[in-house]
Amino acid sequence: MKINKKILAGVLALSVAAFGFADDFDDWDDFGSDAGSDFGGFSSEPAVTIGGVVELNGRGYVEVSDSFYNGASGEIEFADRPSFGELKVDAIPSAKLDVKYEGANSDFNMKLKFDKTSLGGKYSWDILDEFTARVYMGNAQFEAGKMRVVWGKGDKIHVLDNFNANDYLDYIIPDYIDRRIAEPMFRGVYSTNSNIKFEAIYTPMMTADRLADSGVWQPKATKKLTSAVEGIIIAPLLGAIANPSATPAQFIGALMNASSFDADSLYPDTNQLKYGQYGARMTFTVGSVDLGFSYYYGHNKQPSANLEAVVNGEAAKGMINIVAQLKKIDNPLIQSNLGLYGDAINTILGKYNTGLPELDYDMVQVFGFEAAGILFGRLNSRMEFAYNLTKDIAGDDPWVHNNSLAWVAGFDIDLPIHNVNFNIQNQGKYILNNHKIGKEEFTPFATTKFAYTLIDSLLRYSYGDYDVDADGSGCYTNNKIIVDITDSWNHEKIKLDVKGIWGIERGDVIVIPTLTFNFKDDWNLNLSGMYIWCNNENSEFDGWQRNSFVQVGVKYQF
Repeated sequence: MKINKKILAGVLALSVAAFGFADDFDDWDDFGSDAGSDFGGFSSEPAVTIGGVVELNGRGYVEVSDSFYNGASGEIEFADRPSFGELKVDAIPSAKLDVKYEGANSDFNMKLKFDKTSLGGKYSWDILDEFTARVYMGNAQFEAGKMRVVWGKGDKIHVLDNFNANDYLDYIIPDYIDRRIAEPMFRGVYSTNSNIKFEAIYTPMMTADRLADSGVWQPKATKKLTSAVEGIIIAPLLGAIANPSATPAQFIGALMNASSFDADSLYPDTNQLKYGQYGARMTFTVGSVDLGFSYYYGHNKQPSANLEAVVNGEAAKGMINIVAQLKKIDNPLIQSNLGLYGDAINTILGKYNTGLPELDYDMVQVFGFEAAGILFGRLNSRMEFAYNLTKDIAGDDPWVHNNSLAWVAGFDIDLPIHNVNFNIQNQGKYILNNHKIGKEEFTPFATTKFAYTLIDSLLRYSYGDYDVDADGSGCYTNNKIIVDITDSWNHEKIKLDVKGIWGIERGDVIVIPTLTFNFKDDWNLNLSGMYIWCNNENSEFDGWQRNSFVQVGVKYQF
């Protein structure tokens, strides 16, 4: 069965683990630095340069063990912690090649990437990591290719950077820009003589976020939906096995249906014009403060799941159990009415046998504001604010994300202690119209003539149990404090970087320390690790609480 092929990123609709916190720690620079070099800033002599990096990392997980979603308990369960000799280790080699050409009025940049993702077959298109062709025409700049573009002034944390998807196959461990998936796009930039810049971007398609479908970084939510879908697919096969009167044809048919199921068929094809993305941005300076406004139209990079068919299937099974118990009651009135439910049971069971989740990438429009400036001499401040407009303005559709507000605000400062730089930011999100989530109930059989009867009253469900914005704790805010402290010694040949993430509402913590030694020319030795602590099952990092690791790596740049 191909159930683990990509199954199912869409279940993130069942969890607030939307990985917004993963957009952390970007270089803070002035407006337009992500647009390439200044217009017309090249020599008249064409030049080609080649560079790259070769890297090998060895990672050892200090306590990871196999985990699975237990449908009975509704929780992720772990096997016993392994002995020291059984601890999981990974060897992670990679290489990148960067080729640049600079002419008088044009340039291009091509980046090739060689790692287990791009060479593994499934994402072979990643070998061409990025390609940008650019032409300069006075104050205008035009670009086309497979590109990464960063919008927003957060420091590797953004709520306005929406065009590129994220690669979470190795969670948030790679640097922010390295996690971004380059997208085919067209881009135009125009700078006026009064320091106002206008920018427009169009992509004819959309790449969705990549989530691990197996291994230690598979999200808890995907495990849950994997379990649910496997139950739906395998149920007819188990029924044929358990039914002594099942014919060989019925058994073979159920077996072939289960073995040929392809989870990719559940996903909408985003290589269509209707999933194109476009947006516009204006940036300018007032005094010492850089300001910007932006608009984005596209779709969420992680799908939402319509679970109506799944709910109906579970309700059908519940109805069968109730009817079985009522048949034992010696009451003529009850017995005479039980027959009325036969058609309803058969109808819902029919939906159950084919009732897979329906995945969709919700349409979203993002209206953004950004600002950055220097306060009090050495305090570099920044912020982003976004209003996310979806189709569920009222907030009463459980299968579509509600409108929301999102923000980033923070600063960094060079402290008068050695070479220490202290960076702190808050990333937050607030779900609008959340008072409608979990307050209304629905009956799976409301469209049948048996609605609102005794059995239906026993099978009523709350939207809060299935709403894509619900997280199980009834909390509809998500704030994180992200801290990055750096220092260096011996003329920056030794560097220390300690990153930390604290989820305020849910109390979870991630700490990522890195120590880098430049020991010879362009050779670097890196010692790093990650510590994860989860408060409870509602933690954003639940399911990964045994994924703490230590890592050693060697990197050569040329």
